[in-house]
Amino acid sequence: MTLRVGLSGGIGSGKSTVSAQLASLGAVVVDADTVAREVVGPGTPGLAQIADRFGPDVIAADGSLDRPALGQVVFGDARARRDLEGITHPLIRRRSQELFESAPDDAVVVHDVPLLVELGMGADYALTVIVDVPEEERLRRLVELRGMDEEAARSRIRAQADDEQRRAAADVLLDNAGTLDDLHARVNDLWSGRIVPFRDHLADGIPGSAAPGAARAGEGERLRARVEAALGRPLGEGVDPDILDEPAARHGLHRRGLLVLTGDGQAGVDGRASGASDEVVIASADPASAARLRLRVG
Repeated sequence: MTLRVGLSGGIGSGKSTVSAQLASLGAVVVDADTVAREVVGPGTPGLAQIADRFGPDVIAADGSLDRPALGQVVFGDARARRDLEGITHPLIRRRSQELFESAPDDAVVVHDVPLLVELGMGADYALTVIVDVPEEERLRRLVELRGMDEEAARSRIRAQADDEQRRAAADVLLDNAGTLDDLHARVNDLWSGRIVPFRDHLADGIPGSAAPGAARAGEGERLRARVEAALGRPLGEGVDPDILDEPAARHGLHRRGLLVLTGDGQAGVDGRASGASDEVVIASADPASAARLRLRVG
């Protein structure tokens, strides 16, 4: 069964290095920036729609999208920006979904999304990994290693989520404030010690069993957000058991790495509740997760 992992981090955090290493370890990486460029490439329907809406001046001489020209058109114009997003976002979602579905059944699919936190996408994944580097260190890297103007770098950083917001969204906070060797070791540990076991536990219907206090703060809130995203509705204290057996709900729970247990903490091999019980317990198959969401049936 595929395991979908969300990967993000602020500009200058080293997210691309992490993404490349996960790919080398066997993950299927879907890069949001690559997809966004692909769907508006020369000759695509997306590029034709942009030309229709914004005119021929946003098309370069070689038939590609002139991004600086388009940026000048939409910068500071909320309606133009919404129109652009109305063209590109559905195309990006459709192409991304095609790539997700084309992955092998036992794959780990890593969705590399720069604005994952800003777009509130954390609940879409079984595991959200944030590459963590303090803001001042990212600023230093942008200026010293990329040659960016300091004010321009600060502006780029401040346009994104801040460190506190990213940390609140993270199931895994991957420290990259040290050396490249340090980062490689942490990514290897994450892959072999958590991501691969998570995938295997999900396939076998095994809930996480970490000791209480082992997970990051906010784990319960992130679990609840995943369940609500999977079911497409806010949760009260109770839940209709028929909802949990709907194919769309089962698929939504599974893609977020979730298992539905009976009150005694057991799950069927397909991750659905088995046997009669007056409550269900929803848990992640993440081996590092201790959180449980208990809901009354009825």
